[in-house]
Amino acid sequence: MPETRDLNQGTLGMMSDADRLKDCLYSAKHRAMFYGEAALESTNNGMREFFLAMMNEEMHVHEVLFSFLHVRGYYPVEMPPQERVREVRERFMAVHDSLGLTEPPLVRRYRTADPKIPPAHLESDQEYGYK
Repeated sequence: MPETRDLNQGTLGMMSDADRLKDCLYSAKHRAMFYGEAALESTNNGMREFFLAMMNEEMHVHEVLFSFLHVRGYYPVEMPPQERVREVRERFMAVHDSLGLTEPPLVRRYRTADPKIPPAHLESDQEYGYK
């Protein structure tokens, strides 16, 4: 039976497993930001779709790593008081209304784990008449 140990238990001068996972989490965040920036700068639709797909993959990796660390208490997140949440929501709605937007803002605009529409690079070229 393999030996188990605490994720935070590192050796002198060495990273613990929790530190390594946090490093992976931060790296995934930065890669997602870089892929998003590359998608914004792309002039080719195929490249843009590729970078967006890569960004979504990195966001999914980030989501999984964050959940893993958070559930185990290695990445605690302090929730703000409900009064502060209400203040921010009211201020956001005031700006939303002042812009003349007619529909209420969505709570969540995307799902990183299972996209309903596959990225274009996974679809066949014949669907777009390229070949």
